[in-house]
Amino acid sequence: MKKSLWINAGLLALVLVLGLLAWLKPSSHGTEIRLSSMQAADAQAIEIVQAGAPGSIMLERSGADWHLSQPFPARADSFAVNRLLELLDAKAGEKFAAQGLARYGLNEPSVKVIINHQQFSFGAFNEMSREQYVQSGDGVYLLPLRYAAALPKSPYDLVAKQLFSANEAPLAFDFGSFKVTQEDGKPALDWNTTTLPKTDAGPDDINRWLDEWRLASALGVRPPSQRKPTGALQVLLKNGRTVVIKILERGASTAIARDDQPYEYLLSAPVAARLFAPPGKPAAAEPSAPPAK
Repeated sequence: MKKSLWINAGLLALVLVLGLLAWLKPSSHGTEIRLSSMQAADAQAIEIVQAGAPGSIMLERSGADWHLSQPFPARADSFAVNRLLELLDAKAGEKFAAQGLARYGLNEPSVKVIINHQQFSFGAFNEMSREQYVQSGDGVYLLPLRYAAALPKSPYDLVAKQLFSANEAPLAFDFGSFKVTQEDGKPALDWNTTTLPKTDAGPDDINRWLDEWRLASALGVRPPSQRKPTGALQVLLKNGRTVVIKILERGASTAIARDDQPYEYLLSAPVAARLFAPPGKPAAAEPSAPPAK
């Protein structure tokens, strides 16, 4: 009888100790602290300052669209910008006082992101929790690594991959050897050469070809190079402007550049084959690009 009482007492004590530990231990399912009271819709400007970089990256909102204003003007990739704005929804389980910042690697942050007027500084990596220290205002927080993964390594990571914006839809393409146009909804294919085999492309073939150009998206964007163009074509846009697209490199990927933008697009080989072949002509029998002028 006495032995059973001791067992029951021991079990009761164990339950009390476990309950106390559970009460004292911070719960990952408890109240989480949001780093910002700002909403993504309120963001009008984003500045990214990378340690050691010669200057900052600046993004500005214009209506529903985002644009780079520094270090060069460009349409911004909406997906990349939205990933940055996820910082405004970031939550942490605990807030540390923003003191003794060196122990968090925040005395010299690797990256600073300023959204409107709120700054987020990225510091050291916590090996135990596999999170990163981020300072905002008077607090230091541990955040999942996905927020750091969304930070661009260069401004080119933030440039829109689409070749054309919505308000500059292409209406005519002049390749030299052939020309594709669409006036009043009527597509046309004109030939200016006797050496290039003609196709019997119908209106549907031409419209599909034009749509592929309008929706064309690059694999990536890179800095401008000093490569000499191997070919060029002229594109008449809906807004009345004419853009020259230079073909710089062919191979596993195709590098092209618009004459009005300070960067190059990289297209996949299959996409480039379809874009540079006349409508209705098999991509495998793609003509060589016209000489650059």
